Formats: sequence, C-alpha cells, structure tokens
Amino acid sequence: MSTRAALVTGGSAGIGLAIATMLVDEGWSVTIVGRDRDKLQAAADRLGTERVHVVAANLAEDVAEDVVADHLRHHGRLDLLVNNAGAGLIGPIQLKSAKELDVELNLNLRSAVRLVQESLPPLRVAALRDGASWIVNVSSMTATETPPYASVYSATKAALVAFSRSLHAELSSEGIHVTALAPGLVDTPGTGWAPDDVRDRMIPAEDVAAAVLFLLGRSPRCFVPALPLVTAGAGMHELVDWRSFG
Repeated sequence: MSTRAALVTGGSAGIGLAIATMLVDEGWSVTIVGRDRDKLQAAADRLGTERVHVVAANLAEDVAEDVVADHLRHHGRLDLLVNNAGAGLIGPIQLKSAKELDVELNLNLRSAVRLVQESLPPLRVAALRDGASWIVNVSSMTATETPPYASVYSATKAALVAFSRSLHAELSSEGIHVTALAPGLVDTPGTGWAPDDVRDRMIPAEDVAAAVLFLLGRSPRCFVPALPLVTAGAGMHELVDWRSFG
C-alpha cells in the first residue's frame, strides 16, 4: 500500500509545521502550503525527508484547484486535508480596511471551503479504499469566547466550526471524518506579541498536532465533529488584556 498523504496549509511554521512533523514521524507523506517558498523549503529541510513536498501559494486567492492538483501530481493520493492557514488582524472594527477584511474572510474561511471542494474526490477514494479519510479545520476558541477587537477573526473561526459540523452531517456516512479543532492561545511565531508570562501558559503547537494524531487513531465508527483545546482557568480572556488592542 502506498504511504498515506496529507495536505497541510500554513505548514511552514507553528501549528501547521507541528502537524506536518507529527505526520512525517508517523510515516505519512505531506504537502505543506504557504506563501513564502523560502520558509516552506526551510521547513521541508528541517523535516529531512523526500516525503515532504512544498507548494508556495497565496490561499487568499482562488488557488485551491491548483494546490490540490499539485499535491496529487506529487503524492498520487490524499487521505487528510488540514485547513490551518489563517490570519488574525486584531484591532477596532471601525479601523479595519476592506483589504484587511478580504484577507481574513478569504484566507480563514473561503480557502477552507474551496480546498474541501477540490479535495473531496481523492478523499472519497481514500475513504472507500481504506475505510476512512479526514478533514481537519483549525478553528479557535475565539469562535465561542469572542474577544473584543477580533470580531472578523472570531466570525470566521465560528463559521469554520459550523462548516465542519455541517460537513460531518453530509460526509460522515461516506467514511470521511470532519473535525473542527478549536485551540486557545497557542505558542507560535504568530503569538510573539505576548509577554513571557503569557507565553508560558499557552498551548504548545505539538499538543495540537497530538490532537490530530488522536483523530487519526480513532475507530472508523468514532467521529469527532469538534474538539476544543483550552488552557487552565478562565481561558484567553484571563490571559490577554484585549483593551491593549483598542
């Protein structure tokens, strides 16, 4: 049997790279997608295997068809899609430009929808062949905690949860497992703005990768439409003074 293959967006650093690393360690072939080819190649070099393919693409644009086709040309199959790419442009809503709005809506939500659409044919093949395939949409605890100054980001992440639950209802009978991961604040390069005492309480990116590994290890009869990953205490409202973004 050929090695199972995954497509991971936002794969050059942070959560995406942690997931790609876990998959490689588990023997998977992986395509990592991001905007910066140099960062992607550096990540691939760090992973140190020919089973890693890189695709440089701006997912805020309608490139899903090309991305999936590139993945399939290289790996020949698709068993897992991880929609991890995203942007959080934090600040008062009245100051958000139309360009910033488009980036968040297109990258956080539209790209996930389009990648699912383009990935469904090979995911259906994988589910029929092996009994299961997977879609993991990386949402956020902002979907439910909805902090101030993150209204559009929170809306897109809430939409990902609803999207995932509806996909579960639509696709689970075919053996396609769909999960919205909803982590709290994760220690990544994107949260470098946080002081050390806050970073010390953030979730390691490797824990999010471990959650994906848990999903891959479930019985074909066990579905997990949503999975929150939280910090101790009251959550991100306790960790961050959101007024500083106002």
